[in-house]
Amino acid sequence: MKNFLTLAIDTSCDETSASVVRGLTMLSNVMPSQMEFHKKYGGVVPSLAKLAHQERIDSVVKEALKKADTRIDDVDAIAVTYGPGLAMALEIGVNKAKELSAQYSKPLIAINHMEGHLLSSFAKRNSEVIAEDTDEYLKDIKLPALGVLVSGGHTELILVREFGIYDKIGETLDDSCGEAYDKCGRILGLGYPAGPTISKFAKEHRKNVEINIFKQNLSTLVKVVNKKSRVKYQLPIAMAHSGDLNFSYSGLKTAFKQLVESLIDKKLTHQNEVEGVGNSLSKVEIMDLCVVIEMAALGQLMLKLEKAAKIYNPKEIWLGGGVIASARLKYLVRNLCNQYNIKLRFPFSNKLTGDNAVMIGVAANIRLLFIDKLHHQPKKGIYLHSFEKLDREPSLSL
Repeated sequence: MKNFLTLAIDTSCDETSASVVRGLTMLSNVMPSQMEFHKKYGGVVPSLAKLAHQERIDSVVKEALKKADTRIDDVDAIAVTYGPGLAMALEIGVNKAKELSAQYSKPLIAINHMEGHLLSSFAKRNSEVIAEDTDEYLKDIKLPALGVLVSGGHTELILVREFGIYDKIGETLDDSCGEAYDKCGRILGLGYPAGPTISKFAKEHRKNVEINIFKQNLSTLVKVVNKKSRVKYQLPIAMAHSGDLNFSYSGLKTAFKQLVESLIDKKLTHQNEVEGVGNSLSKVEIMDLCVVIEMAALGQLMLKLEKAAKIYNPKEIWLGGGVIASARLKYLVRNLCNQYNIKLRFPFSNKLTGDNAVMIGVAANIRLLFIDKLHHQPKKGIYLHSFEKLDREPSLSL
């Protein structure tokens, strides 16, 4: 079975990314950061993201092909993220992909961004030699699997019955886990994005605190106690007793704000939240707070994941999304997998946990393999798929 060669493009948010993927192997991955444009605003500004994508898209695609030592005439298909994401940003990538597809008569494969994250753990290093082709390699995957997608915009649990057949069994009802990290981190003055900093501080400081998760009345709480000062910090773990697999993170920011207010004995205005109140807290207090934020956020995630594991008895768990760069999350999930004899998969590099075109290329090549096995020959057109079409094969629009 042929390992398809695909040029992939992702402009779903603030990364202009292009990649060339052969089968599951990453031949190139180009994604210059836009962070300098957005950092001072405390989040991504769609109009600035669109402008940066417009300025960079041509050069990024050319560089991806050059680094892969590939000509666009030699690729089998063009893949692009069509959503979800920022509409203004997505438009640039989609238009570029359409242009290349028409100019070079290549199939255009539209990939759901979340499917890309779901399949990101199957990407292979260029230096990694796979004896089998993609078809043979995928035969060793044990299904059903649970996809755990945790990013700045999404928190979802996906049941994978077969490649291309997915059930969304849990999702956030409001904010995502990544949003909660960023909102709490902004209060502490940790900049944007705050998630990596919170994870870093929590990892460094965890040995200096005592952590306890306990039930109180109808609530589940996490308590962190500094071993030296004996100062206590407490936050609720939301949705612990909801009876379903959904998440809610909007209340974490509110509870955290109230916790900070109690420490500095001052009500925080909106301006305080935007500018941060790190100057009113000691470094140790900030580190303590990072531990309790992480435990409250990941505590909810792990409660739901363990419940899903008991219900669906998955053979594998696949991690995807920016928040899975957290070493603590991988540690907790690994322990769960060992307890229930489940195989764990996650991307080989943290560069593939956030938005990137490699995962889009991998998803596209798995799609092409799936369609090829159904005896459809790739040709000029668009292969459409989304998580909303869960009970049918990808549709083909020509």
